[in-house]
Amino acid sequence: MYQYQALVAKVIDGDTFEIDIDLGLSIWVRGEKIRLYGINTPEVYGVKKGSPEWETGKKTSDFVKNIIKKNDQVIIETIKDQKEKYGRYLAVLYVRIAPGIMEGLNQIRQIGDYYCLNDILVRKGMAKEYYV
Repeated sequence: MYQYQALVAKVIDGDTFEIDIDLGLSIWVRGEKIRLYGINTPEVYGVKKGSPEWETGKKTSDFVKNIIKKNDQVIIETIKDQKEKYGRYLAVLYVRIAPGIMEGLNQIRQIGDYYCLNDILVRKGMAKEYYV
Protein backbone atom coordinates (compact mmCIF):
# COMPACT_ATOMS: atom_id res chain seq x y z
CA MET A 1 0.00 0.00 0.00
CA TYR A 2 1.02 3.57 -0.68
CA GLN A 3 -0.11 6.46 1.52
CA TYR A 4 -0.84 9.99 0.30
CA GLN A 5 -2.32 13.25 1.55
CA ALA A 6 -5.21 14.35 -0.65
CA LEU A 7 -7.97 16.93 -0.96
CA VAL A 8 -11.55 15.96 -1.75
CA ALA A 9 -12.75 17.53 -5.00
CA LYS A 10 -16.16 15.79 -5.02
CA VAL A 11 -18.13 13.09 -3.25
CA ILE A 12 -19.80 11.13 -6.06
CA ASP A 13 -21.64 8.56 -3.93
CA GLY A 14 -21.08 6.49 -0.81
CA ASP A 15 -17.99 4.71 -2.10
CA THR A 16 -16.68 6.86 -4.96
CA PHE A 17 -14.78 10.14 -4.79
CA GLU A 18 -12.90 12.55 -7.00
CA ILE A 19 -9.74 13.70 -5.23
CA ASP A 20 -6.57 15.73 -5.75
CA ILE A 21 -3.57 13.69 -4.60
CA ASP A 22 -0.37 15.23 -3.23
CA LEU A 23 2.47 13.06 -4.55
CA GLY A 24 5.08 15.19 -2.76
CA LEU A 25 7.65 17.67 -4.09
CA SER A 26 4.81 19.98 -5.22
CA ILE A 27 3.49 17.35 -7.64
CA TRP A 28 -0.28 16.82 -7.65
CA VAL A 29 -2.63 14.52 -9.53
CA ARG A 30 -5.91 16.39 -9.91
CA GLY A 31 -9.40 14.96 -10.38
CA GLU A 32 -8.49 11.30 -9.82
CA LYS A 33 -11.51 9.07 -9.21
CA ILE A 34 -11.13 6.53 -6.44
CA ARG A 35 -13.38 3.80 -5.11
CA LEU A 36 -13.26 2.62 -1.53
CA TYR A 37 -11.36 -0.65 -1.31
CA GLY A 38 -12.99 -3.71 0.22
CA ILE A 39 -16.52 -2.34 0.53
CA ASN A 40 -19.61 -1.76 -1.57
CA THR A 41 -22.41 0.71 -0.85
CA PRO A 42 -25.89 0.62 -2.41
CA GLU A 43 -26.12 2.41 -5.76
CA VAL A 44 -27.80 5.73 -6.52
CA TYR A 45 -26.85 5.73 -10.22
CA GLY A 46 -28.15 3.12 -12.63
CA VAL A 47 -31.00 2.02 -10.37
CA LYS A 48 -34.61 3.19 -10.32
CA LYS A 49 -35.05 6.37 -8.31
CA GLY A 50 -37.22 5.63 -5.27
CA SER A 51 -36.39 1.91 -5.25
CA PRO A 52 -35.21 0.39 -1.94
CA GLU A 53 -31.61 0.22 -3.22
CA TRP A 54 -31.73 3.86 -4.37
CA GLU A 55 -33.19 4.99 -1.02
CA THR A 56 -30.47 3.17 0.94
CA GLY A 57 -27.79 4.41 -1.46
CA LYS A 58 -29.04 7.99 -1.12
CA LYS A 59 -28.98 7.72 2.67
CA THR A 60 -25.39 6.44 2.58
CA SER A 61 -24.33 9.06 0.05
CA ASP A 62 -25.90 11.83 2.15
CA PHE A 63 -24.14 10.52 5.28
CA VAL A 64 -20.79 10.63 3.49
CA LYS A 65 -21.49 14.10 2.03
CA ASN A 66 -22.34 15.29 5.55
CA ILE A 67 -18.94 14.33 6.94
CA ILE A 68 -16.73 15.01 3.90
CA LYS A 69 -16.82 18.38 2.15
CA LYS A 70 -15.04 19.76 -0.90
CA ASN A 71 -11.39 20.59 -0.11
CA ASP A 72 -11.36 18.50 3.07
CA GLN A 73 -7.95 17.01 3.68
CA VAL A 74 -7.91 13.21 3.76
CA ILE A 75 -5.34 10.44 3.74
CA ILE A 76 -5.58 7.64 1.21
CA GLU A 77 -3.89 4.28 1.10
CA THR A 78 -3.89 2.90 -2.41
CA ILE A 79 -3.57 -0.73 -3.27
CA LYS A 80 -0.45 -0.96 -5.46
CA ASP A 81 -1.41 -0.17 -9.05
CA GLN A 82 -4.83 -1.75 -8.55
CA LYS A 83 -7.74 -0.31 -10.51
CA GLU A 84 -11.21 -1.75 -10.77
CA LYS A 85 -13.22 -2.36 -13.95
CA TYR A 86 -14.19 1.32 -14.38
CA GLY A 87 -10.57 2.51 -14.13
CA ARG A 88 -10.79 3.93 -10.62
CA TYR A 89 -7.98 3.36 -8.16
CA LEU A 90 -8.98 1.37 -5.09
CA ALA A 91 -8.15 3.08 -1.80
CA VAL A 92 -8.71 3.09 1.92
CA LEU A 93 -9.83 6.61 2.88
CA TYR A 94 -9.09 8.24 6.24
CA VAL A 95 -11.05 11.33 7.31
CA ARG A 96 -11.22 13.66 10.27
CA ILE A 97 -14.60 13.04 11.82
CA ALA A 98 -16.81 14.47 14.55
CA PRO A 99 -16.63 12.38 17.75
CA GLY A 100 -20.40 11.77 17.83
CA ILE A 101 -20.25 9.79 14.61
CA MET A 102 -17.70 7.43 16.16
CA GLU A 103 -19.89 6.71 19.20
CA GLY A 104 -20.45 2.99 19.67
CA LEU A 105 -18.08 2.03 16.87
CA ASN A 106 -15.03 -0.11 17.50
CA GLN A 107 -12.26 -1.68 15.46
CA ILE A 108 -11.93 1.39 13.24
CA ARG A 109 -8.49 1.83 11.72
CA GLN A 110 -6.90 5.17 12.47
CA ILE A 111 -3.93 7.32 11.40
CA GLY A 112 -3.44 10.08 13.98
CA ASP A 113 -6.78 11.91 14.16
CA TYR A 114 -7.99 10.47 10.84
CA TYR A 115 -10.45 7.55 10.91
CA CYS A 116 -11.05 4.93 8.22
CA LEU A 117 -14.24 5.72 6.30
CA ASN A 118 -14.28 2.21 4.81
CA ASP A 119 -14.53 0.73 8.33
CA ILE A 120 -17.07 3.30 9.53
CA LEU A 121 -19.47 2.55 6.67
CA VAL A 122 -19.27 -1.21 7.29
CA ARG A 123 -19.72 -0.85 11.09
CA LYS A 124 -22.73 1.45 10.60
CA GLY A 125 -24.32 -1.10 8.25
CA MET A 126 -24.15 1.29 5.27
CA ALA A 127 -21.71 -0.88 3.29
CA LYS A 128 -20.88 -4.52 2.87
CA GLU A 129 -17.42 -5.96 2.62
CA TYR A 130 -16.63 -6.53 -1.04
CA TYR A 131 -13.38 -7.39 -2.76
CA VAL A 132 -13.03 -7.15 -6.54
